[in-house]
Amino acid sequence: MIAQPIDLVLIVWFALALLSTAYVAYDQFTSNPEARVMKCGFVLITLYMGPLGLLLYVMADKEPSPGKHEEFIKPLWKQSVGSTIHCCAGDATGIIVAAAITALLGLPMWIDLIVGLLLSPLIAAAAMSLSSVSVVSNALRLRGT
Repeated sequence: MIAQPIDLVLIVWFALALLSTAYVAYDQFTSNPEARVMKCGFVLITLYMGPLGLLLYVMADKEPSPGKHEEFIKPLWKQSVGSTIHCCAGDATGIIVAAAITALLGLPMWIDLIVGLLLSPLIAAAAMSLSSVSVVSNALRLRGT
């Protein structure tokens, strides 16, 4: 039974999110020459963002025709979207896994907040440093320098 109008909106949103994710997953794994990790990143982001993730995928990564993928993703803004998708998918998945582990261990939910506040600056700095090195080296590789 739908109790509130927001319930209908959420049901429609989740249905669109599932359809969007199914489309991106099918397209990524059947016709996109992207690296496997990027395929998973776009699928996860579409799962988390629904139709907005689908829009990002179509605009920045969907191969327009066979053999044209490298040319299609050549603009730097598309490469930036791809790098951001990769990072956000990993971060969001890590947060979900951490919350699930906290719940499975029967720990109070505030424990993950305390651990996150204590470790977050150090871990975030290390992760961002590695991410920056990865993005810059990938950009240089794509430029051919």
